[in-house]
Amino acid sequence: MKKVGIGIIGICLLISLAGIAGADRGLDPTPESVGITTSTTIDAVGRFDSSTQFACTGISSSSNGLNDVPPLADGDVIYSAVYTEDTQSNGVGIIQYDKELSIDTGGMMAGQSNIEANKQLIYVGIDGGRVYSDEYIMIDGVGTPGDASQSLLCPFAAGGAGSFPAYCNFIEAGSTIDMSVANVRTSTDGRFIVTSADYPVELNHEILVTELIDGVPSQGLASAFMNALIMEGYGDTPSSLGERIELSEFTSIYGDITVFDKDMHYESGMRR
Repeated sequence: MKKVGIGIIGICLLISLAGIAGADRGLDPTPESVGITTSTTIDAVGRFDSSTQFACTGISSSSNGLNDVPPLADGDVIYSAVYTEDTQSNGVGIIQYDKELSIDTGGMMAGQSNIEANKQLIYVGIDGGRVYSDEYIMIDGVGTPGDASQSLLCPFAAGGAGSFPAYCNFIEAGSTIDMSVANVRTSTDGRFIVTSADYPVELNHEILVTELIDGVPSQGLASAFMNALIMEGYGDTPSSLGERIELSEFTSIYGDITVFDKDMHYESGMRR
């Protein structure tokens, strides 16, 4: 028995006003940075459990720091980011699990990420054994109006924008599997701490489920989703809302899976 469910909702409200619409301008790096990497490999018959929890909140421009917000002062930018992964087997199975995780709080440019995770999972349940895996990434950015020339290196972009309008942008994506036979790859990354606002904020999540071997499909449930709420202003007035975008997308499949491939991408910036 196979079931496929797809739901998409998109709402966009645009108001034409004099001025330039806002966009994510990213978070300035702190003078010190943190780098964390982990590498995991499992090749076994049995049960296993792997879990990752990461959360980060940072503020730019404020002399008061995180302890004194809200409210945000003029020109302040604050970002929060979360990455989680929980993979575990229920019962005995043949397990092949590889995961590479990298966390870096330094300022990033195009092609670089503050959060990057790549996972490959092969599993064959024995006597009813199953594997469950859930992965999630979120970036939430809020900013008050600020001088674009203090954030952008490109003089043409800074001159054209004049100031960064206020914005409040939230994006999340993730995927879940619950399978007795699985051949699954996921790739996740996010950039929100940047060397300058010339580099956009970005979030990506992809899940690929394929056959175990030719003619032997993966078996069970796979799903993936993306949600976004984008609110951006015009000019240098904090309460001037110029754009509101809402997105909700969900895809799921249950049964014998030959291919399930979902790639989700978010990018927001004054230059992109």
